[in-house]
Amino acid sequence: MSMKRQWQALSSLTVASVKMYFRNVSALFFTLFIPVMLVLIFGWLNNGSASKFDLTITNYSKSEISKSFVDAVKKVDAFRITETSEADAMDKLGKAKVDLAVVIPAQFGSFEGGKPVPSKLSARFNEGRPQNGTAAGLILGQITAGFNNSLTKTPEIVGVELKGVKTNNLGVIDFLIPGIIAMSIMQLGILSVAFAFVSLKTTGALRRLQATPTRPLNFIIAQSISRLIIGVLQVALLLGLGVAVFHLHMVGSFLQFGIAATFGVIVFLAFGFTVAGWAKDENQAAPIANLVTFPMLFLSGVFFPRDSFPAVLKTITNYFPLTFLADALRRIANEGATLVTVRGDMLGLAVWGVLMFVVAVLVFRWE
Repeated sequence: MSMKRQWQALSSLTVASVKMYFRNVSALFFTLFIPVMLVLIFGWLNNGSASKFDLTITNYSKSEISKSFVDAVKKVDAFRITETSEADAMDKLGKAKVDLAVVIPAQFGSFEGGKPVPSKLSARFNEGRPQNGTAAGLILGQITAGFNNSLTKTPEIVGVELKGVKTNNLGVIDFLIPGIIAMSIMQLGILSVAFAFVSLKTTGALRRLQATPTRPLNFIIAQSISRLIIGVLQVALLLGLGVAVFHLHMVGSFLQFGIAATFGVIVFLAFGFTVAGWAKDENQAAPIANLVTFPMLFLSGVFFPRDSFPAVLKTITNYFPLTFLADALRRIANEGATLVTVRGDMLGLAVWGVLMFVVAVLVFRWE
């Protein structure tokens, strides 16, 4: 067959594959409707309020009074406290990982001539998320006033200087949307490919395909291209929804975000072909697909940071393919990282992609 005819055949198969996909209601539901609904639900429900506030404390004072004050703040149920350096605190604040960054000055709790030295705590919140920051600041102010009054009976000695700082103005939705996009890519690559090919197997369509002039390889390539096209459209839809409706802050490049997402689609297509190649029918495909996707869905940092994970679990999940993809997309979107900067995540995805394509070739069966 000439190159021209091969190209025409491949183009026709790709168009037919796209049409077949959009006629599959269940595939559309799981790969398009659910991710869109997740973006809408999390975006509308996340109005900046929270049951707990995340605070960092940087203590430059060596006094016993400052240590007692930190202990008092830690006892407040509304706060989750992390003691860290000022540079790390401001970095976390800029990435919307904390609500308030508190700095205790060196003179806090010190005395001169038997009298306490006036000092003020520095409390900084992200101007992009002022609700949580100001609310936490007000609570901190009340605690400080009460603590100060119990020591000196003069509330003017110790105070809180609450101030918003200009950062990338990142909010929770800026964390969520890259994760949801990564999740939707995983579902598209694994679920749509696995169930579509298993269905073709059980109906005998793949076996009959071998008896036609159509090259089986062209058919598989066409299926892959069609899923790649749908994946790009899906990413564009979710990204556009985030920007237009929820004002997602894209600090990095849309182009580099798109390239990383497209690479993720290719990698997870390999997972889908592996499941589709090994499973004989839907009864085998479903549990395998769920076994692969569910741990990644909840442990790869899609909906919440992995910082609070136990060390062993965090180490294991560092190597999940969805972790690589979610981290890369999030760093590009939230931190302005480039593909070069996230090369570690891209290399991890590449290793998974090569490994799964090799496994897919080894286990693939036409019937």
